[in-house]
Amino acid sequence: MLKIDVHKKYKSKRREVKIAYTATFNKAMTTALYGKSGIGKSSLLRMLAGLETPDRGEITFNDSIWFSSDKKINVPVGKRKLGFVFQDYNLFPNMTVERNLKYASPTNHIAENIRELMNSTGLSSVLKSFPGELSGGQRQRVAIVRALCQEPELLLLDEPFSALDDDAIRELIQEIKLIQQNMHMMIIVISHRKDVIFEMAEAVVHLKPNGVVEQGSPQETLQRNF
Repeated sequence: MLKIDVHKKYKSKRREVKIAYTATFNKAMTTALYGKSGIGKSSLLRMLAGLETPDRGEITFNDSIWFSSDKKINVPVGKRKLGFVFQDYNLFPNMTVERNLKYASPTNHIAENIRELMNSTGLSSVLKSFPGELSGGQRQRVAIVRALCQEPELLLLDEPFSALDDDAIRELIQEIKLIQQNMHMMIIVISHRKDVIFEMAEAVVHLKPNGVVEQGSPQETLQRNF
């Protein structure tokens, strides 16, 4: 189980944005983060990953405290047992696809289930290619597979399907579901597409202004809010 109670203030010349959210995410379940643009969805994922630090609050995952302002705890990114897929792929441009995958793996080898995923998603043929030689859709799919190479207990996906067509999205969602079941992995996904959330997520955390959080199933929350 993941529990968050985070507070952070962002200042710019034009405005001040305050993030203050409390929520609980269940283990081995896919939860979609939903909310208006600028509400703090991506910032929240980055705080979970340890890429940004809350001003105050606490983040706990299972029995581990990842962040606590009171206890002065801030676990480094590499020790949080998670994978993160950014909107801009974040692949190493000077490494081949194969080297990107091996670099992400704890054993420096590509596991059999990852090779099967590469085969099923049509990516085996690009193992020797560099990211700059791939299409946007291919780079995004490789980024997702690379995150899975880390054998994460928590997978964070920030608009992971934006460069894919509908058929590729459906196929990849099914593959992710199978791997999730085998690895008992929690997934938190940001997507602006209602159909993707209904297909992929079992729960929704709807972030609203002034720190209000509504949680429920996609059927309970999205049919009202979209």
